[in-house]
Amino acid sequence: MKFRFLDGIVSSSLEGEGKVVTHVTFPQVEDYLATPFHSPSQVPFTIVLEAMAASGGRLIEVVSREKVVGFMIKIDEVNFRAPVSAGERMLVHSELLGMQDKNGQKVGFARIWNQAVVEDRVIAEARIAFLCVPAKGLR
Repeated sequence: MKFRFLDGIVSSSLEGEGKVVTHVTFPQVEDYLATPFHSPSQVPFTIVLEAMAASGGRLIEVVSREKVVGFMIKIDEVNFRAPVSAGERMLVHSELLGMQDKNGQKVGFARIWNQAVVEDRVIAEARIAFLCVPAKGLR
C-alpha cells in the first residue's frame, strides 16, 4: 500500500488568492479497495477527501513559494456526489479562500475550497481548514 494521493500538478495560478489543479489516478491494486463496505473497484470517499486535502496542502506551498506547509485540521463542509473507480483519472480543483501569513514568518490558518472531478462528473466538493506552519526547519 503506497497511499499516494497526488500524481502531479496540472496547472497553478496566483490569480486572485491562488488556484491549483492536481491529478491522481488511483491504482487498481491498493489494499483499501478490498473491503466489504463498497464495490471492489470503488475508491472510498475518505481517500477522495485525502486527495483533496493533499491538493489544498500543495496549493498552500505554491502560494507561499514553498515557505509554508499546510496541515489539514478541519473539514468545514464536504459533499460526496458520485463514486470514483480505480483506474479513473481524477482532477482536483483547489482555490484558496484565505490565508494568514503567506511569507512563512509565523503560524496561521488557511481555508481552501476543493472540487474533485472525473471527466465531466463532479465527485466531491469540500471546504477544508489548514494549520499553516513555516517550512523552515521542517524539510
